[in-house]
Amino acid sequence: MDQLLEALRRFAYQNGMAAEKTDAFAKQVQERVVKTDITGDQEINLYRAAAAQLAQFPDLQNDGNLIGFQEDRESHLALQSLPVNKRMAAVLHLVNGHKISFASRVLQLEEQEMLGYIDSAKSELAKKLAIEDQQELMQRLQFLDKSIKRIKLPDSKEPVAESPIIDEQQKELVPKVKKPAIWLVAASIALLAGVVGASFFFDNFRLPSASEASEGQLTQEMADEMEQQYEETRENAKQRLGVEERQFAEFTFVANADQEKDELFSRSELQQHKDDAELFTQQMEELIWMIETPKGMGESLANSGHMPIDEMDRFMELYLMKTNELQDFAENILKNNEEQLPAASEHYGEPQLLIEDIPDASAELEQLLAAWPEYGLRFRLSDPDRMHLLTKDIEQLQQLPQFQTHPFAGMYLPLFMFHPYFDEQGWLVEPNHMIGAFDAMLYLLIDEPTDSALKTEIEVMYEQIFWQITKGSDSEIYEEGTVKPKIRKLWKTLSSYDPVAAILLPVIDEMEDSGWQQSDSLDRLEYGDSLKMLKLEQQGQLSSTLPNGDFPLESELVDLADFDYDRVKELYARFKQSYDMDLLAGVQPLDIYFLYFYANHEKDPETMYHLLADSKLKPSLEQYKADWEPIPELTENALWVEIQQEMTQRIYKKVMIQPTVAYEEQDIGFRRSNPLQPALVTEQDHIWLVQYEQQEFLQAPDPELQKQGMEAYKALANQEKLPKNTSPLVVTYALLHAIEQEDTAVANALLAPGTEGQEIEFWRNFAGSHQVAGFDNLRSVSFTATDLNIENEVDASLEILYEIEDASEWYEHLNMKKTPDGWRFELFPSY
Repeated sequence: MDQLLEALRRFAYQNGMAAEKTDAFAKQVQERVVKTDITGDQEINLYRAAAAQLAQFPDLQNDGNLIGFQEDRESHLALQSLPVNKRMAAVLHLVNGHKISFASRVLQLEEQEMLGYIDSAKSELAKKLAIEDQQELMQRLQFLDKSIKRIKLPDSKEPVAESPIIDEQQKELVPKVKKPAIWLVAASIALLAGVVGASFFFDNFRLPSASEASEGQLTQEMADEMEQQYEETRENAKQRLGVEERQFAEFTFVANADQEKDELFSRSELQQHKDDAELFTQQMEELIWMIETPKGMGESLANSGHMPIDEMDRFMELYLMKTNELQDFAENILKNNEEQLPAASEHYGEPQLLIEDIPDASAELEQLLAAWPEYGLRFRLSDPDRMHLLTKDIEQLQQLPQFQTHPFAGMYLPLFMFHPYFDEQGWLVEPNHMIGAFDAMLYLLIDEPTDSALKTEIEVMYEQIFWQITKGSDSEIYEEGTVKPKIRKLWKTLSSYDPVAAILLPVIDEMEDSGWQQSDSLDRLEYGDSLKMLKLEQQGQLSSTLPNGDFPLESELVDLADFDYDRVKELYARFKQSYDMDLLAGVQPLDIYFLYFYANHEKDPETMYHLLADSKLKPSLEQYKADWEPIPELTENALWVEIQQEMTQRIYKKVMIQPTVAYEEQDIGFRRSNPLQPALVTEQDHIWLVQYEQQEFLQAPDPELQKQGMEAYKALANQEKLPKNTSPLVVTYALLHAIEQEDTAVANALLAPGTEGQEIEFWRNFAGSHQVAGFDNLRSVSFTATDLNIENEVDASLEILYEIEDASEWYEHLNMKKTPDGWRFELFPSY
């Protein structure tokens, strides 16, 4: 009853009643229904009484300030603007998800008339919310339903205005349609039956028995057995979730399954499937998925073998809908009992044991925790003030072979795991988590080739998340009127994706001009604009409208067997005369690539220098020429080179492409340092240039470098400073010597400023667990530094290759930073 009264309160709030009045209203409705001693369905009677009383106050309105999301508040206000009958019909069916039959009985309408109200309400809502797509409208209303379920209505004893007692004499919302008496209907049927035969009215169809059936036919025994299987699975699922029948039946997934079961075992469906037992069995399998617990769903696949992708997608779709509903249910229980949840406990990893930490747990909390493994959920534990928040537990599914072989399940499941990413109080994940989520969502929506129904859910998720990171809560985006640094970085990172860049690039430009305080483009942004850009990208019409996105890049593969640079010799001669960049405008990136390597072939470092894009790392021409050494000859070391149009990548306003090179020999130096695979970038005027990278590589053993490293180590041990231009490879060898000598002071001296020094035990563990003590097993060291990133910041990394037991390999990856004293190591978080 408590849950039903809470639902009545939300119904009143949705129909405009002030939040603080809903408690007294629901209790008053309950008292009046009890007093009138109405028989029949209690839920129908309570809703009918509530609707009748609310209808007496058609102008009730509230501002929806308890609803966290702005777009949901807009939907709530749009609903309140509807005439009272349409509003109640829309709230009951479109938002709260009740069946047409239920809503019709509440409002005492014929179903056909109710459908008319619903259609009219949908048209008016679409117009008020400026939504053209009916599917998008329904998604908006589903979001509203979730927000309504999350709000906490305040308790109050303040009475509402009195209204007449609801009884049979009360004025109804609309006139009832008079129905013929039952005896008249029966008499008519009897009369017609005598004329056309009883079988016209009383279908005498039955399935064949096992002894009568042909091969492939559905038998009565099979149907009975499967119907019994459903009933047993349903009862088992209810018990495993630890809920009573009333609560179980209120779950939408249960109501849907029960309705599907009734339809599947109806005479018409049985007759339709009588000659196709296999198809009926397949539909029965889906029906079992629908009624099972999340854990039971996973267990049902344990021995099922290979499944087609469309079946797997349907499974994931049902699993997502079910765990979404159970997550809301469980979070409500946990929120109601939040004061009993411990601030910290090792049992949060196994919540069924958490009851040991809660000696005075309520019955509903104890019941939930005891049944926890069945719900497919885990504690989020990201906010100590909101321990009731949950995520989905996808580990069981990830371990199933069907999901391991599904080409896209590895992208769908993690997205669903952390959904929702926001609630009315703000973000539930860190902003940098959004980067991976956007990457997966955009791949699934643009490149994933199937017609999975899951894409609809991903599209909704994408639109909602995009809105929240741009125009969501001010406290999450701004600090003292200025966009937070982490949001600036997030926006710039996400602008690597064309559908996002189309919106965010002008916003970022205007924000930078205003000191990150104001953007007209952001002010004009409307909910749904992100989907418009996505549609353009799906149609291949977006990239050409973006900065540097309209270059007519041509895919090409060039065999280098007899290649002699003829295609670029004329351009080389003209460019060498003046280094006029206008000569390169419109030249294909593959020709710039060949031009660069032809200059290398001609031993012309100055031309190579002018073909390099600007970079913080790029030295002066004089220094470059002084340090220059020829790159290995392209035509002598590579079989072919290829540029593919689809391999372009946006990095903020730059567009980058990496050529693919097939090497003559798989020499370790070529594999690690990639001297023949520089990136090509364009930033303006259709001019492609070679991205400058600082690269150094050695193949061990290298006694000279080991000696230089020892000298650097000794200098640091004597508290001397290293020259600022000391090679990062020498710095690396100095660190390895310090680790070998267990010299904590020198090892810590090679860490970047601001990095906390470590005790000797750290360096011992580091050496022992990462095979870096000594030099006997070291095979190569490769260093790369670039500023090709959204912030144009220098990003440097070092890779050390070790040979360990059984001739296997170990790659050690370290981060480095350019400091005023030269290259130093950043502390590695994973250690």
